[in-house]
Amino acid sequence: MPKDYFKLENITSFNDIPKNGKIYFMGVSGVAMGQLAVALSEEGYNVIGGDRQFYEPMGSFLRNSNVTLLEGYKASNVPLDADLVVIGNAIPYKFDEIAVVEENNLPYTCFPRLLSEAVISKKSSIVASGTHGKTTTTTMTAHVLREAAKVPSFFIGGVVESFGKSLSIDSKEVSVVEGDEYDDVFFSKKAKFLHYAPTTCIVNAVEFDHADLYESIEEIDKAFTKLVNIVPETGIAIVCADYDHLNELTNSWKKSSKCQIITFGESEKSDYRITNFKQTGMEQSFEVVSKDNETFTLELSVPGIYNSRNALASAIACLKEGLTTEEIAKHLKTFKPAKRRQEVLLNNDKITIISDFAHHPTAVSHTVQTIKSAYPDKKLWAVFEPRSTTSRRKYFQDDYAVSFENADKAIICGVTAGFRDTEDNTLNIQQLCDDINSKGIDCLAIEKANDICEHLVKNVGEKDLILIMSNGSFDGLMGSLVSSYS
Repeated sequence: MPKDYFKLENITSFNDIPKNGKIYFMGVSGVAMGQLAVALSEEGYNVIGGDRQFYEPMGSFLRNSNVTLLEGYKASNVPLDADLVVIGNAIPYKFDEIAVVEENNLPYTCFPRLLSEAVISKKSSIVASGTHGKTTTTTMTAHVLREAAKVPSFFIGGVVESFGKSLSIDSKEVSVVEGDEYDDVFFSKKAKFLHYAPTTCIVNAVEFDHADLYESIEEIDKAFTKLVNIVPETGIAIVCADYDHLNELTNSWKKSSKCQIITFGESEKSDYRITNFKQTGMEQSFEVVSKDNETFTLELSVPGIYNSRNALASAIACLKEGLTTEEIAKHLKTFKPAKRRQEVLLNNDKITIISDFAHHPTAVSHTVQTIKSAYPDKKLWAVFEPRSTTSRRKYFQDDYAVSFENADKAIICGVTAGFRDTEDNTLNIQQLCDDINSKGIDCLAIEKANDICEHLVKNVGEKDLILIMSNGSFDGLMGSLVSSYS
């Protein structure tokens, strides 16, 4: 256990750091840490970053910045004259670099606290949270506000090519950040989003996830309850009404929270209800009816009812910021998603290849269903890598078996075990394939990405569609397939 030196109450405030101060990022090559490091270097701070290795795409992003990079975790990396050390959430207490911070009484902080102070502080704070849809909803909201000349500060947990960056310190009035329920740092283990002081909080869904941090859905419920309960009386919580479990939480939040709670979704009980949903290919439109019988239409260049929900939540948040429904509709129409969110990697006469970040069984099911409905005439090969801690384990053994019902063929990659994974708690890939096969869908278990690529190239027919789902790199499968068919 960490000694008394490491406590949330001992964190050094970013506001106390001089403008040209020296800041060391411990674990800089994560998407979030790297983006913030570069942003602060552009603000005039002397930023140094260390990590074990600098993987792509963050490697190139960091090397093209003013951040000084140190490869490999070593005690000598930590500058003893640092004005602030930022400790990444993957850094354990038993690190030589942590010992240097402790032994030399160096000032320190963690990513979510620094993000809050550097990007969110003293602004109207929109926090998009939930088991699904965080990245897309954050991107939609930031896009609409940007196009409406609000120029928000923002943080998005994904790569958004149309923005050029995923983190920006631009606005003094409004910020939009992705609110993750994962933990903040080794000495706290508090949900990141509890640092973000939301004045508008979006909750898209609450399901079990992050098995390495939470032991039960009840623990996750407590984290989201804390989030909603810190929204001030003048703020709002925008909550999806299409999930039974979340509706139960919403009923309790209406009693415990200070803020107004606004519901949205397909449910007839929603304050803002989705109606007349229509999808053609990768585009969709739907009408919104408010409880006051106000109606407006939204059009999107991304498919799926879950993206309708994301867009509607974003629209309500933007209404709170003073935009009109006409402005919101106009700008949502030009929205482009972050990479790895239904991203069409290749679409030619031979093949269509789409990549998606789906890894939770609900997200996998929605994505397979949506892509099949967008391309009804194509044979759909659903290829899945169980890579996250929760997906690698048996928690969703039965749930995954029904996630592929809209696929024509399925391939499940072998599990690369983590250090806490055991044979008893690891997802049984062969059993999963057997269960999927029993539903009439041809499913194969193939251990390695290279072998999956070889199998697909040999067996996929002309004009078929390959949907690749993983929250990681899938060992380069996407790039290998694109090269094979280009």
